Amino acid sequence: MQDFLDNDPTISTAKFAAILGLTPSKGARSPLLWNAAFTAASLDAAMVPMDVTPENLAGLVAALKADKRYIGGAVAVPHKQEIARLLDRLEPEAERIGAVNAIYRDGDELVGANTDGAGALSQIADALPDLASRKAVLIGLGGAGIAVAAYLAGAVKELLVANRTHAKAEEAAAKLGGRVSAAALPLTAELLSGCGVLVNCTSAGYQDGDAGSPLGADADALISALPSDALVYDIIYQPSETPLMKLAAARGLKTQNGLGMNLDQAVIAFQKANPGALSLDAVRDAMRNAG
Repeated sequence: MQDFLDNDPTISTAKFAAILGLTPSKGARSPLLWNAAFTAASLDAAMVPMDVTPENLAGLVAALKADKRYIGGAVAVPHKQEIARLLDRLEPEAERIGAVNAIYRDGDELVGANTDGAGALSQIADALPDLASRKAVLIGLGGAGIAVAAYLAGAVKELLVANRTHAKAEEAAAKLGGRVSAAALPLTAELLSGCGVLVNCTSAGYQDGDAGSPLGADADALISALPSDALVYDIIYQPSETPLMKLAAARGLKTQNGLGMNLDQAVIAFQKANPGALSLDAVRDAMRNAG
């Protein structure tokens, strides 16, 4: 297993989970959350970060499948789509979305699931009781973006998905069907007019200044096109307030980051990998208290 990793995780428990990503060892939150739940359930298990490049992903998945101590875990960027073809089977929602953010063991099989969309939708719906009557615009169609779009499509009046590549946006819209349309970036004020929910699923928020907003250099003017009761939701939670959120807050709009989504998706994923270990509420309490 170590031959496929760029870090050296210590595994000293009877069972282990892992978060697979490019550099989760540099601050991924999942180990903190999962390990709090393992402690609450009195399980001899731990989650460790595993740094793996795309070239070594297939080898690592095969090694994890062969190691019966491995119970599953989380998948981070940039592997959420590629890993889907490396697992034994996918849950229907993950297969429909084409991306995996959670893995669990079922006997000798590794099963892929997607809990990103459910985690985000629960947060957005809590913030907007009238979500079903709103138009939403979602930017970014990577692994997390397509998952959030799949859940959001069934919860809003109309959904526009936008991506740098128009063909990818059109492909996603066709797959999601119904009231979903596509657009290429950059967005226009006309497209954002009447938008009651703006969701950023790109990684732009990790950067500062204009580069930190998926709306680009015209972000301030485009934010002004949103209705006064719109919600601006960014799936990033580090930093806690992204440049896009700062612009929206300055306009008096409601904003929310992805911290709650990260918690909710982890709760669901933990239960899949550890069936019967703790109730849903007990897992959520343990993870929430972990920070």
